[in-house]
Amino acid sequence: MFAIERVKIIKNYLTQNKKVEVSKLSDMLNVSEVTIRKDLEKLESEGFLKRFHGGAVLTPPLSTLASTSTIENFHEEERIREIAAVAIEMIADNDFILLTNGPISLEIAQNLKSKSNLTVLTNDLLISLALSQYPYIKTILLGGDIDSHSKCSYGRLTLSQLSQFYVNKFFIEIEGFSETVGFSVSNVDKATLIQEALSNVTSKIVLFTDEAFNKNAFFKVGALTIADTIITNSTVDPSFKKLAYHHNIQLFTSINLMEGSD
Repeated sequence: MFAIERVKIIKNYLTQNKKVEVSKLSDMLNVSEVTIRKDLEKLESEGFLKRFHGGAVLTPPLSTLASTSTIENFHEEERIREIAAVAIEMIADNDFILLTNGPISLEIAQNLKSKSNLTVLTNDLLISLALSQYPYIKTILLGGDIDSHSKCSYGRLTLSQLSQFYVNKFFIEIEGFSETVGFSVSNVDKATLIQEALSNVTSKIVLFTDEAFNKNAFFKVGALTIADTIITNSTVDPSFKKLAYHHNIQLFTSINLMEGSD
């Protein structure tokens, strides 16, 4: 039997069964296991299968992988939109708010068309660009060194300018929370900026999706008690709801259900 014929048979078998052992193919095609391994190596190089010790599995088609990724992204975007919608309800006309970078914060900025006489302080270029479409919202962009990855300003100049402002609502988007570490983010400059801003705000509102629960990012921002209010998804672990209640912190979920103190 020619190699091209063996490969065709192997492809047909894997397409139907998703998985095969080298010994099975060797017996079925009446060739040595060494020959089968060479055939599998060729098919792996083409992306058709993935080898493992003693056999191989069919590689999912790219469309399947893309579909899975699309579904995951859709659910994440939904969680972000839900949290942002609750946060927007907490913003009143004439408020002076602070937004740092993050997908939830950007979603908030892109949906403030119903607000008027609002002043927004930010270090995020994308947020400032989103707000520029609203002539009735005053946007103040903090200067400083621009981080090419996050498109945000950081550094001594940023912190110096930040200290000159006092805002009544600070929306703090974090990437991780655990009881042992508290709130955390993946960027040390963002952590520093949040910590510096805490002393110049009236209300501290922490935002995060339930994916951040029981996870730690690289840099600690502060303990749970830095928050006056927390907004997250309704699917957040019940133990976190109890924890927030215990510390007298208002907890709003994405279905506008409030738990905690009045």
